Amino acid sequence: MEVLDRKRVYIFPSRAGGVFLGVIGLMLIGAINYDNALAYILAFLLVGLVFTAMLHTWRNLAGLGLAAVAVEPVFAGHPARFELLLADLSGRPRHGLLLRRLVPRSWQWWRGPGAGRTVESSTVEDSSTRIILEVPSEKRGWLTLGRVEIASRYPLGLLRAWAYLRDDTQCLVYPAPHGKLPIAGGASGHGDDGGHGEGLDDFAGLRTYAPGDSLRSIHWKASARGDQLLVKKLQGGSGIHWLRWSDTAALGDVEARLSQLAQWVVTLDARGERYGLDLPSLRLEPDSGPAQRGRALRALALWPAT
Repeated sequence: MEVLDRKRVYIFPSRAGGVFLGVIGLMLIGAINYDNALAYILAFLLVGLVFTAMLHTWRNLAGLGLAAVAVEPVFAGHPARFELLLADLSGRPRHGLLLRRLVPRSWQWWRGPGAGRTVESSTVEDSSTRIILEVPSEKRGWLTLGRVEIASRYPLGLLRAWAYLRDDTQCLVYPAPHGKLPIAGGASGHGDDGGHGEGLDDFAGLRTYAPGDSLRSIHWKASARGDQLLVKKLQGGSGIHWLRWSDTAALGDVEARLSQLAQWVVTLDARGERYGLDLPSLRLEPDSGPAQRGRALRALALWPAT
């Protein structure tokens, strides 16, 4: 967990604070011109208020710890939801904390970093807070959280304190599943009896659940009457689908072909069917269920790196 020490917290007057300081300056000028003691007292009182607020604004950030604890894969175009742990390491409650991910726009020094979506949070004494920071995903592959800005204007809004934290936690972004091509080639039968073995269409009885079986194939009513899980035994029908790179040649563009394959994976997984993936330099053996879906989409997201 990365912790904010006193040297990493910056502070500067906010827009409202700038106006407030300007009013105090005018008040001092008037007090000097008219030699008004009450105006001096009021101006110095307000200056003391600014310094007091400066201390509290700075202390609201100093000693905070931030770390990413979890992130689930997403499809391109959907926001990656980074789960962050915001911890108070100094035993003080924190208020009005604003977090956002900074995105570098370009290498030119005069262009500042782009700001992502802002999340507001607070912490209570001696506790940790989990927050969700959404980061837009535009393309497949690994998406790194990177630089995060944490800021606060507590308690009066006259000053803004901020600090930067960097976290290299990554989110896997799958290709966006879209495409209009039908699943090419249909499916091949399997089994030793000429394609009339265990398939995916016709009901042929029940068998005991084995690790790796899809949850969609469990016969819940029959399982409730006994003391073990029973799985529907299917015969004939569709068999195994092979999703081949060559079947998407008509699309031309690499990303479009990967999106089409991702669409086929999502469709077949929703049906509970067995399928394999055949890419250049990569072959994924047929299977079904959430584990197979994750393996196939991961292979498409990282291809050709995998």
